Amino acid sequence: MNQRKIKPTIMVVDIGTSSIKTSLFDLKGNLLPEFSIKIEHQIISKNDGTSEQNSEFLANKVENSIDLILEKISSLDIEILGVGLDCMASTLVGLDKKGLPITPTFTYADTRSNNQVKKINENFDLISLHQETGVTQHTSYIPSKILWIKEENPNLYNKIEKFVDFSSYLYSRWFENYNFKSSYSISAWSGLLDKNKLEWHSKLLDYLELSPNNFPELNPCTFFYKGLKKSFRNRWQTLLNSNFYLSVGDGIAANIGSGCINSSKIALTIGSTGAMRILIDKHIKIPKGLWAYRFLTDQTLLGGSFSEGGNLIQWAYNNLKLPKIEKLNHYLSDSIPGDHGIEVLPFLLGERSMGWTNDSKGTISGLSFSNSPLEIMQSILESLCYRFFLLYKELLPFVNSKFEIIASGGAIKNFPWWIQTMSDVLGNDIKISDESQDTSRGTALIVSKSLGEISDFDEIDNKYNKVYHPNKSNYEIHQKLISSHVKLYDKIVDN
Repeated sequence: MNQRKIKPTIMVVDIGTSSIKTSLFDLKGNLLPEFSIKIEHQIISKNDGTSEQNSEFLANKVENSIDLILEKISSLDIEILGVGLDCMASTLVGLDKKGLPITPTFTYADTRSNNQVKKINENFDLISLHQETGVTQHTSYIPSKILWIKEENPNLYNKIEKFVDFSSYLYSRWFENYNFKSSYSISAWSGLLDKNKLEWHSKLLDYLELSPNNFPELNPCTFFYKGLKKSFRNRWQTLLNSNFYLSVGDGIAANIGSGCINSSKIALTIGSTGAMRILIDKHIKIPKGLWAYRFLTDQTLLGGSFSEGGNLIQWAYNNLKLPKIEKLNHYLSDSIPGDHGIEVLPFLLGERSMGWTNDSKGTISGLSFSNSPLEIMQSILESLCYRFFLLYKELLPFVNSKFEIIASGGAIKNFPWWIQTMSDVLGNDIKISDESQDTSRGTALIVSKSLGEISDFDEIDNKYNKVYHPNKSNYEIHQKLISSHVKLYDKIVDN
């Protein structure tokens, strides 16, 4: 019997808010679809703002996904040169002196530290802090979460030796003599990194009464580990000689995976959540409402993000009587923008871009007895497009004169009406990435470059399967609706 021989490869673990995808890629970033595993999980969410998961439970999910891939290739001549991780941004885990987790993994969507954000803001020059950390302090970042643990559970806080992101916790489980390290990329999403000095922000540390020793050591994402613990040496023998590279943020991975590697391409991503980003090679004054996350020492990811995306669709299906997505798309394709008379502020998980208000709630205004569930759904998705437009306006000064918008993420790629509406709202063509796993692919390319298998990202071809063109009449209608949307925001949120 002939065996298929595929070598060498790269393994990628993509840790998202709703699933873990573990896959093999070739050295040019091409997915090997027969070697791809998806394990779903669910973040624990509560009305008090809780958004977390048991750290060991989530780690076991990741490790099981790796087991399944290694089982698939056990009889094949496949070499895994490198392992790369990308992780949902802004996670936080507290570890004790033994390196064991004594807190859950808190996610960006946990809003319980709202009062602590206010305290931080009262003690800092917010304009300077934004330019230094690259972020607007918010419950989605870790300084307020650390302060919240300290104030709400001092006994637990006093037992915490280190605060790490989830991927750093994973590596502490896997490697002997592990000395905690974290990439600039994953640390940039913490809200605690001084992006100009590439070190933990000294004034925030002083305010929190902590030191750099309470956090991982910072390194570029080209740093790698080897030397699995005994239990994992036996379990993952195929990976004994593989380089395990430091984790990167899922946002930068999605940019690279969809070919948005410079300021000529804007990445528009909607999976569970939404974001719009460009990769630039220079230091800039960050516009209000945007964030700037360091990637490599000379590159910055500029953009904004929303806690809502495909999860709005899931919320609507959980609460409204709606047809299957195919029929929904068919109905909406014949709809008129804003004809329902409903206005929405889609802040079901609070507001991030552009205002970064910590206590905003979702708002539905103008609802009448005659409105149908389909019209409510239409108004919700249109409203998120309007939030993207406000972000898009702020990014335009930093893009090349001839730029493209590249859409990725399952929530929008599988919903043609929504893509068309986004094109109409932005007034620009939108290309659809034809990669099935843009984020994982980006991580694979980062690993390939770190291994020296490719010299730069621009030597890799990217696949696009369709271009959506804006409808001029709809664009003009949406511009009026955006003005009304902003007035509703000013009335409810700003007041």
